[in-house]
Order: sequence, then structure tokens, then C-alpha cells
Amino acid sequence: MKVYVLTILILLFMAGCSLHDPQVTPFAEMPEQYKALPSGQDLPLADHERWWLHFNDPQLNTVIAKGFAENLDLEIAWARLRQAEALERKERSSLWPSLDLNGSAGRSRFSGSTTDVASYQGSLAAGYELDLWQKLSQQRHSVSLQRGAVAQELKSFYLTLAAQLAEAYYQVVELRDRIALNREIIESFAKTVEFVEWRYQRGVAPSLDLYQARQTLLSSQAELPLLEAEQQAAGNRLAVLLGALPGTQDFGTLAVLPDLQLSFAQGLPANLITNRPDIEAAFLSLQAADADVAAAIADRFPSFKLTANYGGQGSELNSLLQSPNLFWNLLANMAQPVVDGGRRRQEAERKKAVFAERAAAYRLKVLKAFQEVEDALVKERGVDANMQILIERQEVTAATLRLALERYQQGIDDFLPVLTAQASDASARIALITAQRQRISSRIQLARSLGGSWMDAEMNERSE
Repeated sequence: MKVYVLTILILLFMAGCSLHDPQVTPFAEMPEQYKALPSGQDLPLADHERWWLHFNDPQLNTVIAKGFAENLDLEIAWARLRQAEALERKERSSLWPSLDLNGSAGRSRFSGSTTDVASYQGSLAAGYELDLWQKLSQQRHSVSLQRGAVAQELKSFYLTLAAQLAEAYYQVVELRDRIALNREIIESFAKTVEFVEWRYQRGVAPSLDLYQARQTLLSSQAELPLLEAEQQAAGNRLAVLLGALPGTQDFGTLAVLPDLQLSFAQGLPANLITNRPDIEAAFLSLQAADADVAAAIADRFPSFKLTANYGGQGSELNSLLQSPNLFWNLLANMAQPVVDGGRRRQEAERKKAVFAERAAAYRLKVLKAFQEVEDALVKERGVDANMQILIERQEVTAATLRLALERYQQGIDDFLPVLTAQASDASARIALITAQRQRISSRIQLARSLGGSWMDAEMNERSE
């Protein structure tokens, strides 16, 4: 009977039977293509490429490279990965038996005796837990999956950081462009004031025209310090992203936003699952939760441990390991929880609830990823259409302003059409700069939402 039971235990140990079937399946509800994607634009972008290189802006390349090297949030993310890797290596130690060296020494005297008795003992103690129900292996598997999720989160941070750096950089450029435009408008309005003042001094223009011209000039001048303060704040934000003290960084000299004509090819929706590291991180986290469920269920079953001791004891230290003083033992222990107030059962239920939470979070992550791509595609199309209209509008307002000035100079019209035309032209030029910035932002967000694999190269370069 004893041999039979022992044989069964050995077979269970070798089979490593599991008490829980994996419940994880990847998201499978893939549309054939993005709803907002025009037909004929379904070629995938080479996702190993660093998307910002398509902007052909060496200054942007320098900013992003510096951000990858100096950003402190990135340093935090790398430290979290190292923690996860160390925890994984720590958990792997359960694969191996434990071996401890124990020793003790002491002196004692019995009642009625006048002589001290010395006692010495030294031994090696080994222990090993049989993983019959795969509790330990599931715990190791969970930790390994969690380490993988942290690595994917680091990739996702690279993806987000590149977008943040590009957005912050072009915000600085946009404000330089707006400041330059504001100064140009101020100069134009100042010339108008001079002309109106010249006409007023000769009795050709009423004082109302002069006051209105000065009011328009002062309104434009009042915007300049606000724009300069906003530019400094934008530079400070970019400096922090670069891991530097605000006000100490040089962000290049580009002062006009580039006129981007390119767009990113979007690829098929199925590519999004493999290109988005945040989705992969959510899936790995879900798998880890499933492994935790299996480990919690296994914890409710008996545990089997083997322990062995070998050593010696005696009254003389130099005779400790001599034959008469040696001892050894080999024990097999079984522990079966009998009464624990339902703690293990409730822990298993909690792990199941965690799994359900992460399953919902994974599906939500996928849906939000599709939403981000669809939103970026819609915005891309809308920004491009808006840009074309604003270009035409600015051409019209410029022509209107020229005509209004000519008619005022010729005494055909009063000054009100000039004021209206100046305000419309300034508004159109500012709106055009804003639209250029929105076009760049839409390309950045589209690139971020599509994901990619270029982060692997960045991480490998840093790890070397």
C-alpha cells in the first residue's frame, strides 16, 4: 500500500497536474479596415521606422534623441523594469532546493556538578517543495508575465514620450511663429497709425480715425507679452521633458512651422494588436491574473515538502564530524489546510475577480486603441480640409485689406472698412498658423495611436 501511494505521488509530481484550465483568449473582433480610412490607403507603414524622421527636421531629431537619453520619467520606467526582472529571478529560486548551514556552540552545567560541559553541533539542512499542483510554477509564470507587461509598458512610454517631445517642440515653434506674426502685425498697424495721423494733421481724416487706429495698434501690442510668456512656459515644459532645468535649454532656431504634405499609411486593423505595446501589456497582465487564479486554487490542496539534515554533534569541536558523532535524517512532510476560516477559498475568489477585472480592462484597452486611430484619422481628414479653406481665406482677407487701404487712401471710403479688413486679415493669419500646428499634431497623434516596433531598437541600444 505504501509503495502504491508513493508511486501515485511520483506520477503526480512528474505530470505536474494543473487544477485550472487557462481562460485567456486574445481579442478577435477585428474589423476589415478602419471606418475613417479612405479606400486605396491601406498599405502598412514600415513600423520599424522612427516616424518623426518623416518630418525631415534635424532639430526635432535632436530633441527626441535627447529626451530618450535624459527624460526622468523614462528613467523611472527603466527602474521599474529592473525591479520586475529582479523579482522574476527571485521567483525562479523556487525551482531549486534550499540548503542551509546551521551551527551552534554552548556550555552548560548540571545541578550538583562542578564541571562545565561543552556542546557543539553543525549540520547542513536541505529542503524542497514538490510542486504537485503547479502552485509554484504558476506563481513563477505569473511573475514572468508581469515582467513582460512592465517591458511592454516601457515600450508604450517610449511611444508616448516621442509624441510628447514632438508636440512640445512644435508648440515652441508655433509660438515663435505667432510672436513673429504679432510683431509683423504691430509694424503694419504702426504704419497705418502714422498714415492716419498724417491725414489727421492735414485735416483730411477725423480724430475718430486716429483713435481707432491707435486702439487697434495697442490691442496687438498687448498680445505680445502674453505670447512671449506662453512661449517661455512652453519652453519650460519641453525642458522638463528633456530632464533639464527650465530656461537652460536651446531648442534650435526653427521659427516657422513646416508645411507637412505627407501622411502616414495606416495598415490593417489587425496590425494594431501587435503594434500597440499597451495592448500587449494588458494582455500579459490578464495572463498573469489567470496564472494567479491557478496558484490560488492549488494553495487549497496539500503541500508536500522533503527535508534532509546531515551533521554532527559532540563535546569537542575537533571531533564534530567523526563517525560516532554524525547524524542524518530524511523527512517527507505533508500539510493540508483544514480550518482557515475560508481564507484560501476567498483568496481564490478574489483572484478570479481580479482576472475578470483585467479581462474587461484588456477589451476596453483594445476598443480605446481603435477609437484613438479612428479619431486620429477623422481629425487628419478634417484638419487637411480646414487647412485648404484657411489658405483661401487668408488670400481673400489679404486682398480685401489691400483694397480697403487703397480706397481709404484715395478718399473713397472711411476708415471703418480698413479696421474691419485689418482685424479679419490678422485673424486669418493666426488661424492659419494654428491650423498648421493642428495638422502637425494630428500626424503625431496618428503615429502614436498606430504604435510600431521601433521602440525595440531604442531599448536595445540603451541596454547595450
